[in-house]
Amino acid sequence: MRARAMILLLVAAAVVTVCATAQTGNIDPANKWAWGTNVGWINFRPTDGGVTVYEDHLEGYAWGENIGWIRLGSYEGGGAHTYANTTATDYGVNRDASGNLSGYAWGTNVGWINFDPLHGGVTIDPATGSFDGYAWGENVGWISFKNTGPVAYNVVVASVVAVSSGDVNGDGRVDLLDVRLCEQIAIGHLTGEPWQRTAADVDHDGGVDPTDVEILADYVLGIRSALP
Repeated sequence: MRARAMILLLVAAAVVTVCATAQTGNIDPANKWAWGTNVGWINFRPTDGGVTVYEDHLEGYAWGENIGWIRLGSYEGGGAHTYANTTATDYGVNRDASGNLSGYAWGTNVGWINFDPLHGGVTIDPATGSFDGYAWGENVGWISFKNTGPVAYNVVVASVVAVSSGDVNGDGRVDLLDVRLCEQIAIGHLTGEPWQRTAADVDHDGGVDPTDVEILADYVLGIRSALP
């Protein structure tokens, strides 16, 4: 009984960790740079900001030493959201199920930045979390998210925050049973229990580690948020 309580406490701690991480975003600290010839480096996980990638949208702030803050969306509530991009108060970057980004970011010093411009576009690989492609700003030109040349850089998502994927047992509804199953998955990661119901390497980084548990714990939060 005591061991079970300790396991549940560890799962709760993982959930708290995810909540704290959301404040700084979920971009990989080692892979957080985009580059624009006219603006220099743009940091997607700065010390006092950070971008969070959700299943259907992006939130938060990136920082460019030469251009200041770039806001990825006017919404800051987490969960599921789609930006209309029709007014100055409802703008932001959307993400579809295939990882294609669209919509606009905004910087006071640079204006609008289009994530799905003609002859460009930005994507996030669903398997690796790697950004690729080019965004376009009328005042700043092209912004590149990946390069493998002599000066290699990339923006990579450490974990995608689940919002409402929900129906774990395939019964056609999102309910507390789905939450319990996901909690069991998280406990299985912590203890190595043979009954865990999912592949261990959730973030496809080649290992089983606390990040996988955090992603699953956040998935539980996503299901809870989808409950009526």
